[in-house]
Amino acid sequence: MKLPLSIRYSITFLLLLLVMMEFHELVHITTGRIVCGCWGSRDFNVWSLCDSCREQHPNWWLATLSGPVFSFSIMWVGMFFLRSRIVQMKRLGFAFIFANIPFGRITTVMMGGGDEMVVTRHFLSGSWSRNEMIVLCSAIVLLLGVPPVIMAWRSLTNKKAWIYITGFLLLPLLFLLIYLLTGLNSLLHYSVLSSNWIMGTPVLITAHTILVLTLLILFHRKLTDQP
Repeated sequence: MKLPLSIRYSITFLLLLLVMMEFHELVHITTGRIVCGCWGSRDFNVWSLCDSCREQHPNWWLATLSGPVFSFSIMWVGMFFLRSRIVQMKRLGFAFIFANIPFGRITTVMMGGGDEMVVTRHFLSGSWSRNEMIVLCSAIVLLLGVPPVIMAWRSLTNKKAWIYITGFLLLPLLFLLIYLLTGLNSLLHYSVLSSNWIMGTPVLITAHTILVLTLLILFHRKLTDQP
């Protein structure tokens, strides 16, 4: 499979990245609503359970775990698509893998953070040390996150495929840091459309999601077009 890297492809991939990031958060907050019976607060990349949920609902951790389960599941769906004989399916599979930021999920856990570590600490903090929990959780996310990346690399026929893989591992994180975490979250901080409405979500996030999802639907073929 030759990746049709172009400006149009890159923009469409970033749209998919933003949609997958929002779906990840929606899975979190929806599961939290089901478990706790109420909506927590959130911004573009950080969410929380509603007040006293942890004390009243022992299965609160399901809301935390649901996000990584979603993201890794889409990566493995992407890996399955890479097995297809249809080139368009292969390209879609490639996009699915890297739009769920495997490098970000892995490195965050290795630094002792992330949803995966929250759940690990919940179950093991009384009997395992911090370093032991990091090692265990890192091993799990490596087992889940590395195979899709390896298959994506093996599927590419572009020259110097490792450069493409490195770029798709690192550059989406830089984009999210600048655009979401710094840019859009700053707007919420300054009360731009920050009032919560449906699903406990600020108006700005919903409006942004509708815009990005609409653009992705209109231009999704750029992810699979022939170069």
